[in-house]
Amino acid sequence: MAPQNFLDNLEHLRLITSVALEHVQDNRDEFAKSGTGIEVRRAEKSISQLRVLMMQLEKEFTILQYLLADEAPVAAPPPRTTNALVARATSA
Repeated sequence: MAPQNFLDNLEHLRLITSVALEHVQDNRDEFAKSGTGIEVRRAEKSISQLRVLMMQLEKEFTILQYLLADEAPVAAPPPRTTNALVARATSA
């Protein structure tokens, strides 16, 4: 992936995350009041999956910052486990 594409993807992720956060903040209280049992369980499952993805993103950002640091050795980053984490979260 070209560096500009990577930067564009980071910017898109920031924008999407910002909109999602605003939506959660605007609708959280109403959902808590009016969500049915099934809807609440679906929300709990989605929240769990999102938390796994957020932890994985944090890990990837940490690795990237390490690789970008001046003192970082030229070495391969640790193996990626995104698919395993997402598969585990979605099967819950």
